[in-house]
Amino acid sequence: MRKWALKPGADVSPRSPLITETGQFNRLKACVTMMVASDEFLLINNHHKISKTMQAPRHIYVGIDVSKDELVILYPMQKRWRKVQVLNTIFAITSWLNEFGIQGKHFILEATGPYSQRLIHTLNGAGASVSVVNPAQSRAMAKVLLKTNKNDDQDAQTLSILGEKLELSTYKMPNDMQKKRKEAFSALASLQKQERQLKNQLHAFSYHVGPNPVAVQALQEVLQSVQQAIQKLEKELNPEQDEDEARQTVEQIRSINGVGSKTAQAMVTLFGNFQHFKTAKCFAKFVGLSPTEFLSGSSVRGRRSITKNGSSKIRALLFNCARSAMRYNPNCKALYERLIEKGKNGKVALTAVMHKLARLIFGVVRSGRNYDPNFVKN
Repeated sequence: MRKWALKPGADVSPRSPLITETGQFNRLKACVTMMVASDEFLLINNHHKISKTMQAPRHIYVGIDVSKDELVILYPMQKRWRKVQVLNTIFAITSWLNEFGIQGKHFILEATGPYSQRLIHTLNGAGASVSVVNPAQSRAMAKVLLKTNKNDDQDAQTLSILGEKLELSTYKMPNDMQKKRKEAFSALASLQKQERQLKNQLHAFSYHVGPNPVAVQALQEVLQSVQQAIQKLEKELNPEQDEDEARQTVEQIRSINGVGSKTAQAMVTLFGNFQHFKTAKCFAKFVGLSPTEFLSGSSVRGRRSITKNGSSKIRALLFNCARSAMRYNPNCKALYERLIEKGKNGKVALTAVMHKLARLIFGVVRSGRNYDPNFVKN
């Protein structure tokens, strides 16, 4: 079989010197095989079809759709999709993983709260490569693929394709102390919400004429019990004496004028040393403080706002910090006053201060230095 090796960008038009000299253009409408490894093209004279040879992927990307009762697992194998269904129990997951193996495989799943904890724990214990993605990413990928169906199989397949097409970061399991503090923070946020509800109910009863004393006493007893539990959980958020890095990080965040102990402890509890964020912009976007707009041409003029993704509890803490920082932090105060002078309303200016505080918190943690207003000014 005769072959002509062409360099990338070579002229293969009918008037090309290569083609006219050989006189074989009509017979050389051949298969052009892209050699990814060598980046060369081969023009073969006895075939009339185009084929493409690609390198075999380094990993098998395993998409896992998690639900309360079972896991739906899909992965490509020999140009076909293989499906496995496993009960969402540690024993069933371990048995399947021992049979399936982890060598050369990358597992992708959505962040589904408590339902995915057993799977993540088992995969991490086996030393598997795991990525936990935002559900918004998989929804967007399904739209890119023009999928019209929404079911567990399609979701697992979408996750597998997402892992193959994007460079996803590997999930890092928090240590035991971080895990305990995160659970304490979640319980604390729930009890604080319950505390506000009980106080509002007692406030409403105070305006009743002759309220039922049994009902009032019951609410007061529950409120007292909730407040005691809140005090215990707040102590759980304090880093232990032997956690020098966490204690130092809390002090660095507290060095920012306007940021108090509770906010600093919550930041360390949820984000540790902020290793999952590459830049301050990424962190501000994660907590939902990055600005967003919806514009198209001259007719579509959507309302500008912040994304409001992430934890609303963190934004609430930063809101209270911003109210203090706009008075006592020179840089935040200057930002607030400058926006007010430009005609922005107070809420927009205060949101900008929240955004600035989020970036300052990221900066002091990643730099390992206390807050220096003069450094920010320069």
